[in-house]
Amino acid sequence: MSGETRRKGRFGPFHRRSEHNPAENERIVSSGVIWGRPPGNFFAGLIPCVKAWDGPLPDGFVGIEFFTDIEPDPWSVPKAPEWSQGRPGVIVLEKNELVAIPVVVTMRRDAE
Repeated sequence: MSGETRRKGRFGPFHRRSEHNPAENERIVSSGVIWGRPPGNFFAGLIPCVKAWDGPLPDGFVGIEFFTDIEPDPWSVPKAPEWSQGRPGVIVLEKNELVAIPVVVTMRRDAE
């Protein structure tokens, strides 16, 4: 990263893939937070949550690898941790619409 030394968070590594939104990597690195909205698709829901994948960022994928001090929801789907509105440490940016968690990014891989 920028050469500054930061302590990794207590939980991780996790990763977030950003092939569909290349600007997301820069937003996460520059802000130190990852955002989330209510889930859609297969696991649709009403409560906003930050979504990620468990483990390091796999080779060949665009995205970031991170640690956080915020514990994932205990009811998260295996290998797909989530941090939901109302849980300790989850920042509510827009009630019922947008939440965030603070992260320490340990790897960034941008699209070539």
